[in-house]
Amino acid sequence: MLTNRGNNNRLMSQLEHDAKERENVRLMELRKSVYLESVEAISRNYLIVAQMPNLELSDYEIVQVFEKSSSSISKVNLVGSESTVRAMSKLSSELGAIYMKLSAKRLPLIDRKSDIDTLDDLIDKSSKERDRAIEMMKELNIQGTKDERLWGVIKHNYEFEVEQLEKYFSERDSLSALNSTEIMQYSRECFSLLKVISPLIGDAISAVRDEMKLPFDGESFKEIMEEAYGKSEKCLEEFLSEVESNG
Repeated sequence: MLTNRGNNNRLMSQLEHDAKERENVRLMELRKSVYLESVEAISRNYLIVAQMPNLELSDYEIVQVFEKSSSSISKVNLVGSESTVRAMSKLSSELGAIYMKLSAKRLPLIDRKSDIDTLDDLIDKSSKERDRAIEMMKELNIQGTKDERLWGVIKHNYEFEVEQLEKYFSERDSLSALNSTEIMQYSRECFSLLKVISPLIGDAISAVRDEMKLPFDGESFKEIMEEAYGKSEKCLEEFLSEVESNG
């Protein structure tokens, strides 16, 4: 009886141990899934900040990236350790603040681009009307038409469209020059804010890998990020300088 009781106790202990191990494995797999998704979300946010100077990228597309990423990162709160949750929360908060700041400064650029696009449409329409008036005058010449009233109407239309084109071109060139200057300033600001995010990304990844018992040199990672940032910053400045010198 004592032997059986001892065997039963050992069996129960083994079963409890196995159950805990299975639970730990299940929790670890869940954490891996959540952390992988959150790191991918962070990468998307990082890239979208770098792409914000591209005015062809709609506000809706940018918002979608941040909303989906925020949802992925928030899942860390359910499975992460205190240090991991703290690092991820700090990074997420900084990303949110950067998004709000850059979005506010992007709005005038988008509005101005919309005005430029409208002027391009007006230029296209006036150009077609001017060309149409020219064709009509050519046709009247071929036909030998002497109707002064008809000639007067066509010439008036032609002169009106030419005048409108001069006005539209002047407005568009002025807005384009202003937007180009401000886009370059905006590009530099977007890029400078990426440098703020980089060390926070390092802290978040370091916390995740530490929790997952994966070796990771956080300081080396930050040095690699800083080196990559420096090279990218140099390339950006060379590109913007060339754009500025070429007008």
